[in-house]
Parts: sequence; structure tokens; C-alpha cells
Amino acid sequence: MTKIDIFDPAMCCSSGVCGENVDQEVVDVAAAVSAARKEGLDVVRHNLASAPLDFASTPVVRDLLESEGAGSLPVVVINGEIVLEGVYPTLAQLRAWARRDSAGSLDSQVACDGRSELPMASSSCCGGTSGCC
Repeated sequence: MTKIDIFDPAMCCSSGVCGENVDQEVVDVAAAVSAARKEGLDVVRHNLASAPLDFASTPVVRDLLESEGAGSLPVVVINGEIVLEGVYPTLAQLRAWARRDSAGSLDSQVACDGRSELPMASSSCCGGTSGCC
């Protein structure tokens, strides 16, 4: 199974859904991760404030922080590779990444949301050639 790691910026609590000014994007990713886990996907969030060693022990994240700083977060890492930077993934993206086959490619039904850094499918699952459903 593909393990998906989400490296969050420093937040006051592990989910980021706390305090007075909760960011809607953080609420959305918390819901997406919860739904993904209920579907059996292996998604782990790492908070810079509470788990800095996770960032230091992941070479691509450590290198990114050294070169671009914490403003580059959030970052999604799969198999030691950054697949998304600066925005949180959607549930559709988490599902698509989890469907990677052993060769590392994605199956053809990839949902498009305008933020995805997933490769486009060679043909759309709904017809046409945009690659979006």
C-alpha cells in the first residue's frame, strides 16, 4: 500500500482545527484525511510544531525547508518524492495516489481539481481528451 505523508506548517494542535481563526483549507484536509483513513488509505500528517524530527528525517522535506523555508509547506511526500507543494491535497488526490501500481503510475481515472500535480490521464474517463472527469 502507498503511504502518503503530509507535512504541515507549525500549528497549535495536530489537526490544525483549533483556536479562534481556523483556516477552511485545514478543515477540508482534516476531513479528507479522515475519510481516506476510513477507506483504509495510509495517510499520515506531520505537524512542524509537534514533530520536527519527522521533517528533519525526511531528506526531501529537510532540503525543501533549508532552501525555501517553512512558507513552502504544506508538502505531500510519497515514496521519498514531493508530489504536491504549497497546498493541501483533496480526497480525490489522496485516492488517486493510493491507487498507484507497483510501477508508480496512476490508474486512468484521476479527478482534476485545478490544483493537482498528478499526471493527466491519456484519455478522459468521461470522454474527450482533457483528462478530467
